[in-house]
Amino acid sequence: MSYTLVVDSASDIPHDRARAAGIVTVPMPVNIEGKTYLEGVNLTTKEFYAQFTSFKELPKTSQPNPATLLEEYEKILSEGNEVVAIHLSSALSSTFATAQLMRDNSSAPERVHIIDSLGASFGYGLLALLAQEILAKADSWDEAEAKIITIRQNMRYVITLDTLEYLVKGGRVSKPAGFIGGLLDVKPILHMTPDGRLEPYAKVRSRRAAIRKLAEVMKNEITHPEQQVIGISHSDCLKDAHLLADEIRQLHTVKDIWISEIGCVVGSHTGPGTLALFYQT
Repeated sequence: MSYTLVVDSASDIPHDRARAAGIVTVPMPVNIEGKTYLEGVNLTTKEFYAQFTSFKELPKTSQPNPATLLEEYEKILSEGNEVVAIHLSSALSSTFATAQLMRDNSSAPERVHIIDSLGASFGYGLLALLAQEILAKADSWDEAEAKIITIRQNMRYVITLDTLEYLVKGGRVSKPAGFIGGLLDVKPILHMTPDGRLEPYAKVRSRRAAIRKLAEVMKNEITHPEQQVIGISHSDCLKDAHLLADEIRQLHTVKDIWISEIGCVVGSHTGPGTLALFYQT
């Protein structure tokens, strides 16, 4: 049996890489000042970040259209393949729950496999790309699923933000904390918990220190770096992504480093200047 992998656009897999891997990406909606766009369809990251600071309010995001999910699943089933759908963390979105419902409503629920990524952005995307490699070689779903879950359990997400402003606007930190953070140029370090939630991890006093901190955390946690593809994602700060990649190469010999841009869905909550690092512990 052949498998077709489905993700949502919050995986931030570059379009050319997703196409080359045969991964189907379902766009997620982003509402900007009353108008709804589909990420990667009629809204690009270049347009999004160019206008971000002029938005009167933070963009709002929601799950993919359930009918679109079901349509994609049915198309794959009609081609004689099984569906493996990996979606945005259930702690951050209702997409996973909706995907389960669409599986149950499909013509062949036993051939639709839904996995909670427990992640976001290119850490989730990296999981999906590695899962695709596993599916191409798997003799059974049970074998493939066990390996994918192991990668998910080992995947580490460490993130820094350029400013607390958008977390404050989104109600994730208090206004006084945001004011003090901006005044002192504090750069927060966040991480993803095993259950797929974002939590504070540390804070440093400058952007350069934040980049070094991400590399330092990875140095202390990573196992077998020479066998790993490392993921980096950024929101409109490609130069910093390359600086982080350079820091990593000075500390380790790694199999490869893939850089991706944080899309409009994740970027709606974190804003420009976000830098994230993904690896396996």
